[in-house]
Amino acid sequence: MNDTIAAIATPVGEGGIHIIRISGEEALAIATGMFQPQGGAKAADLEPQRVHYGMLIDPTDKQPVDEVLLLCFRAPHSFTGEDVIEIQCHGGAYVSSKILQLVLDQGARPAEPGEFTRRAFTNGRLDLSQAEAVADVIHAASDKALTSALAQLKGQLSDKLNTLYNELLQVLGQLEAAIDFPEEGLEFVQKQQLEQRIQGTSDQIKRLVDSYRQGKIYREGLKVALVGKPNVGKSSLLNALLQEDRAIVTPHPGTTRDTLEERVRIKDIHITIVDTAGLRHQPGEIEEMGIERTRHALAQADLALVIFDASHALDTNDALLIKEVADKKKLVLLNKSDLPTAIDPNALLKQLKRDSAIRLSATTGEGLNELKDALYQSALGGRIAGEAVVITRERHRQALAEAQSALTRVSQSLQEDRSEDLVAVDLNIALEHLGGILGKTFVDDLLDQIFNDFCIGK
Repeated sequence: MNDTIAAIATPVGEGGIHIIRISGEEALAIATGMFQPQGGAKAADLEPQRVHYGMLIDPTDKQPVDEVLLLCFRAPHSFTGEDVIEIQCHGGAYVSSKILQLVLDQGARPAEPGEFTRRAFTNGRLDLSQAEAVADVIHAASDKALTSALAQLKGQLSDKLNTLYNELLQVLGQLEAAIDFPEEGLEFVQKQQLEQRIQGTSDQIKRLVDSYRQGKIYREGLKVALVGKPNVGKSSLLNALLQEDRAIVTPHPGTTRDTLEERVRIKDIHITIVDTAGLRHQPGEIEEMGIERTRHALAQADLALVIFDASHALDTNDALLIKEVADKKKLVLLNKSDLPTAIDPNALLKQLKRDSAIRLSATTGEGLNELKDALYQSALGGRIAGEAVVITRERHRQALAEAQSALTRVSQSLQEDRSEDLVAVDLNIALEHLGGILGKTFVDDLLDQIFNDFCIGK
């Protein structure tokens, strides 16, 4: 971590500009050996936090390489906390590669994926949750995802977790005082007060754990499975939502034999829609394989769109469908509403334990706007991104769940009047898991796993 690293920080290919980023103790020396400022100024006198215009030259033959803009950031006032140089050159693939190679020839080494952000974490510029938010900002595919990522990058999650961490740290300090000085006969903390503080902290952690489903949808989008018996109009509905003929539609049942996954944007939420094979009794061998994939898609989905043919009375295949989606979060759709109705909506909703259904026609477009609104509201989950702290990563959810479990054991120990030593053990476990999210406690393997998912140059 003490050497100087460099990378092209912009996407590969041709563009308006490319940026070569350098960070480390030798960054300034490398840049000044290659850069000639306009107007005769000395490169060694580059003013930090300013944009400088000039010519980049090859140090070996003194030949010009490109007209560039150069930005200089002195430690610790930079993204990484080290001396950082950014060279903005013309956006040709060859010229940017040539400049990077010249930088490497002067003593820098190629940066690993995410190494600039990793140095920002190591040097205390970001905590670990904020570092992960950098990647989330880059990969954000909707306004909700971007808003959530920016909130985490600004430290909203960090502030919340640090508050909980410090609360538990104070409790642990009181317990350890009671453990270390038992002969003094002093009561460092009242049991009832301790239980209330632990329960309050545990409740806040539980709310964060419960926010994961919503945060995951903000970050990755809502995954929806279209399910129904054969020939009910699933593929037609997919095409209507996509506004293109993506799925094959025929009047013959069983046309869809495999799952088909497509993405659609509804307002500022990305929704992944999975068209599935129709569920029915006694399918053929190949169709049976498709139905198994339907069940898998249903299990993986955040929401099921359960489709019924409103122009036909319910049959045994519909009964099979109702059984398959019994415990699944779902919207009920009555398709083919442009045809005479033969279904009893009230009887169907009673079996599904739902209050309402959406009538629509994938052919005419009737009800599609109502369906889109319902999908959007399901994605929001009743809250607006930014109104409260949510977690978006499985790593955070798992660590918080472990911390909550440890605090549950603390409460049990207090209720059963167990020793302070036993209570302190579980408090330490809870602190370790909270600290792991922030990077207060970590192992190098965890950092490798996190930062290897970053692009090179970030």
